Amino acid sequence: MRRNFKYIFILFLLIIAVLASRETFSLGDGNLKFYVLDIGQGDAIFVQTPSGNQILIDGGQDRRILEELGKVMPFYDRSIDLVILTHPHLDHAGGLLEVLENYKVWEFVDGGDIYNLAEYGELKKLVEEKKISYRTVQRGMQISLDKGVSLLVLTPEKLVKSDNPHNNNVVVRLSYGKVDFLLMGDGEKGEELKLVQAGDNLESEVLKVGHHGSKTSSNPLFLEKVNPEYALISAGVKNRYGHPAQSTLDNLLAAGAKILRTDVDSTIEFKTDGNNLTLTEEK
Repeated sequence: MRRNFKYIFILFLLIIAVLASRETFSLGDGNLKFYVLDIGQGDAIFVQTPSGNQILIDGGQDRRILEELGKVMPFYDRSIDLVILTHPHLDHAGGLLEVLENYKVWEFVDGGDIYNLAEYGELKKLVEEKKISYRTVQRGMQISLDKGVSLLVLTPEKLVKSDNPHNNNVVVRLSYGKVDFLLMGDGEKGEELKLVQAGDNLESEVLKVGHHGSKTSSNPLFLEKVNPEYALISAGVKNRYGHPAQSTLDNLLAAGAKILRTDVDSTIEFKTDGNNLTLTEEK
């Protein structure tokens, strides 16, 4: 009898500990946490706001996204507040099918590009079936994520008819206090120069480099305007595209940025209180 009581008491303590950790997580710690997830050749960015709201920008190409989300979200948390698709290419959209199937997603956002990708059609169907709130974004829109945390949409200004979804790619600038993250999706030099010509304030502590660091991104004039402290590249180990290109790496180094790569550094993690930015070194 005493042994049974002991086991019941231990179980009770474990339940209390889990509930307490859940409450602590949901309240947050005052920091915004930012991850470029190591999902191979593709893009996936996870953001947790100071009060615990969660945003996923792109999802890689397959089920690997679930494994990576499991590392940055507690096991009991099965919901994501906002999912953003920058453009309908498989290496950004494919894994989002798994996310929508396995998590409760409250809102889904994209640029509204109509592209003949089977997985994108399946995504839109899932959004409708699961009654997920859906909207398209365009330049100038601002999305409030938390008190003092916002996303400013820089592109697309308007959809253009194109066989290349990169031309309708969604670029956003994530801001918390004095700290900014410029997230280029698969933005290329043409898009970079349009942002420069528009006179946008592009200066950001962190730049998620466009198009996996290919030679089509990271124009020196653009980098001068951004003036990043860190340049983040999401690419697969020994990928067949040769990403990142040496010319891009040279441009980033010339701009004074510290380069971090998922194919070398695995998942990249930052945290900020809105004043100070801290890189969490890989354990």
